[in-house]
Amino acid sequence: MNEQRLQAYLNLINALLNCPSGEESEILNANRELVDAGLVETMAKEAEMLSQRGDENAANYLIDVARQLAEALGLSSSSQLDFLLTVLQATADSNGDPQVVYPLLKENLDKIDDKLAVVLEEWATAKLQEVESEIAQSIAADIGNFSNRIQQLPLGNRDSNLEIAITGYNVVLTVYNRQDFPKNWATTQNNLGNAYSDRIIGEKAENIELAIKCYQQALQVRTHEAFPQDWAMTQNNWGNAYSDRIQGEKAENIELAIDCYKQALQVLTREALPQDWAGTQNNLGTAYSDRIKGEKAENIELAIDCYQQALQVLTREALPKNWATTQNNLGTAYSDRIKGKKAENIELAIDCYQQALQVRTREAFTQNNAETLLNLGIAYQEYRQFTAAYNTFVSAIETVELLRGNIVSGDEVKRKHSQEWNQLYLRMVEVCIELHNYTKAIEYADRSKARNLVELIATRDLYPKGEMPEEVRNELQRLKAEINLESRRLANSETRFLQETGFLGEDTIYINELRERYNQLLPFKPIQFNDIEKLIDERTAIIEWYITNDKFLAFIITSDPPLTPPSKGGEQESEPPLLRGAGGIAIWQSTPKDLESLQNWANEYLNDYTQQYPSWLIQLPQRLTQLAEILHIDEILSQIPSNCEKLILIPHRYLHLFPLHALPLKVPPSPGDLEGSEVPPLRGDLGGFLLDRFPNGVSYAPNCQLLQQAQNRQRPNFQHLFAIQNPTADLDYTDLEVATIQQHFDPSDILANTAAKKDAISNALLRNPHCAHFSCHGYFNFASPLQSALLLADSKQPDGDIDLQKCFTLEDIFTSNFSQCRLVTLSACETGLTDFTTNSDEYIGLPSGFLVAGSPSVVSSLWRVTDLSTAFLMIKLYENLQSQTSVPIALNQAQIWLRNVSKKEFIQWTNCLNLGNNWIEEIQAKLEVFNLDDAPFAHPVYWAAFCAIGQ
Repeated sequence: MNEQRLQAYLNLINALLNCPSGEESEILNANRELVDAGLVETMAKEAEMLSQRGDENAANYLIDVARQLAEALGLSSSSQLDFLLTVLQATADSNGDPQVVYPLLKENLDKIDDKLAVVLEEWATAKLQEVESEIAQSIAADIGNFSNRIQQLPLGNRDSNLEIAITGYNVVLTVYNRQDFPKNWATTQNNLGNAYSDRIIGEKAENIELAIKCYQQALQVRTHEAFPQDWAMTQNNWGNAYSDRIQGEKAENIELAIDCYKQALQVLTREALPQDWAGTQNNLGTAYSDRIKGEKAENIELAIDCYQQALQVLTREALPKNWATTQNNLGTAYSDRIKGKKAENIELAIDCYQQALQVRTREAFTQNNAETLLNLGIAYQEYRQFTAAYNTFVSAIETVELLRGNIVSGDEVKRKHSQEWNQLYLRMVEVCIELHNYTKAIEYADRSKARNLVELIATRDLYPKGEMPEEVRNELQRLKAEINLESRRLANSETRFLQETGFLGEDTIYINELRERYNQLLPFKPIQFNDIEKLIDERTAIIEWYITNDKFLAFIITSDPPLTPPSKGGEQESEPPLLRGAGGIAIWQSTPKDLESLQNWANEYLNDYTQQYPSWLIQLPQRLTQLAEILHIDEILSQIPSNCEKLILIPHRYLHLFPLHALPLKVPPSPGDLEGSEVPPLRGDLGGFLLDRFPNGVSYAPNCQLLQQAQNRQRPNFQHLFAIQNPTADLDYTDLEVATIQQHFDPSDILANTAAKKDAISNALLRNPHCAHFSCHGYFNFASPLQSALLLADSKQPDGDIDLQKCFTLEDIFTSNFSQCRLVTLSACETGLTDFTTNSDEYIGLPSGFLVAGSPSVVSSLWRVTDLSTAFLMIKLYENLQSQTSVPIALNQAQIWLRNVSKKEFIQWTNCLNLGNNWIEEIQAKLEVFNLDDAPFAHPVYWAAFCAIGQ
């Protein structure tokens, strides 16, 4: 630290020590350029000196101010800075000895999180600027060694450990440049590449590209001639990155990986470096397994040969972890093998996986245990040993959910975790159906969906402020740390113990007890089928879709027994489309051709919507007819008893994007189906639609568990309205819409036009409204769903860009409080869209935000809706809600009314609303192209966009 800045810090500290109480903020604001990690560090040192001189009051005061500044700067607390300085000193004293550094890290797992990366960057940036060059080099070396240790740390949160390491390596590169320190620079680039390769935060494709760039940089110095062994190791790492690469052609990337491994093996020979040779052989085998170029059969044989060679060195006695990894990979190669008899190859694969699991235990290597269990379960499934497959998948799911419970870094990591493991749940559903265990199939299908959303809502409902009490959170952290420490202890002692017994005995019992105590504190428990049955009565049915590898399923759940005789399922040569379980369970399953048709239909629909909107609009009715045929909706509905008047739809993945309630039916409902309901009869020139079949409403839910949560939210009051009204001042009928709806409420808080700002929303929500109505623009951000938003005042820039800081984004919604709302209505465009760009089973969209924020019901749209039709659909919705409490019924009745109403009837109705002559004249002008008997809103684009989600 240069003398001038140190003196400035000391002057500021002196001013704080001598200022009247309450003036600290003013002094700090006047010296903002000095408020950084360096000031916090100087305060800590001064506090220590004051304490040594006996001035405890002044020392405690400085410590308190330093702690508050650290929090404000994102340094978490001064204790994290103290820990960082301690561990860096230990790293320096021991030259990064793991036996010295790791115990210190183990004892401080609570301080190793994403904020520690910020602490490291802030402190190092300030420190390296203030010291002489030689000292800066020494500090950089210590940070590099510390980054190596934290990157390899098997405890705590893997994603946080990697972020800290990446931060450390980047700090080191500010000191070790290529010109002055070429070898150190290249080593750090290589290590940084490894960290980016393993990185969890951010986009995988981008991280791999960053890793490849680092390796390319390192190889500019690490040449074959100058540093052959380092060159070979970086070649190996480079090959791993190409193997994982997402950008570019897969075939080309695999060839590049194979070339890298072969280059590395020129130096990494079995004679000179047997362990490194074996590791690279293993990697080369994996590349051959994934190879696209050439004959598949030949590539698999090359892979098997590589693995078998590697196992000559990677023995269980010497290197159990590496041995188990290669056994797992060899099993995968046997599973894919074409040469020889399939049954024999599967048996070889099963044997390899079982051997690997002797080392890859849940206690010792949790992630690896899940991976191998999944592979073993798939092998059993392909071998048609379905009971063994089921038991293996049960164990795998227990491990995967344990891994999920260890994630504390945020929703992004949990979403990626769900995406990584959805294949496991999918396979489990398939196996349950083969075993005719249909209730378990439904449970696991539902369990895989919207897991993150369910957990967020469970936590929010159990702890209304959205945060666990400190004592619960601390106990969870303590148990998690103990579980991690115990797991590592078992991993260290596994070799001898496994050789003798093959299992972990009493140690396993203890660690499982810890996990059970941990799980008992969590608010989330998977829903069981008996609880799913309680969600419906004799007049309600559920259709839950699930898309597998080669078909899609529709689980039909009712209270009544089957309408058709049960089928024998997999015992027949060809599977029947309908399977029957006990009670009111039926499973309709498609053919592979149906799934292909559905995927093609969905791609064309979404492509036209995003790229050719006019074409999408014109073809919408025809496309919905095609979708009804592809989904075989009439066949599915034939299994629902005629007395069912309410339907709950639970889509899967991209099915969330389509108006399933607007699917046309081949046979219109009979007059008897509508008897006693307030739904008007169908017009003679229109066919029946799905929502016409169920007079008590068609609603949606992300899964049964979320439906259960919504039903548990009792919101009897519906008097207080909060509304956002036309904040961008470019919606012609929004003012009319909100003014008319407002008449049904007292009191009402309306944020109109320029008053509709983010801060004003927060203030309005403090009054706990019963209904929130957003009449504005909305959009879904396919590239970054959390930045999907409702546009507020001043959010549109003159150049047409959107200022997200002035929008009500999905991230904002998650942290808002709608706990007294019975209904949130999103009268805007694209508010019901969800992320379909991945194969994740998560449900990410604006409705999910409002469900987490407290509302049991959300009405949202699936496309860019028109202002006129939307305004009157909303007016009719709220008119219907005055006579009954069900949101789905009120919405469906409004939709049927809008679809069927003639121009004459519509004008008569608007006249009764007392809108005023100007509005009446404008509406009539809009409709002048229609005859009096025409239905101007019959096209589904006008009435079908909105869905009722939740209760």
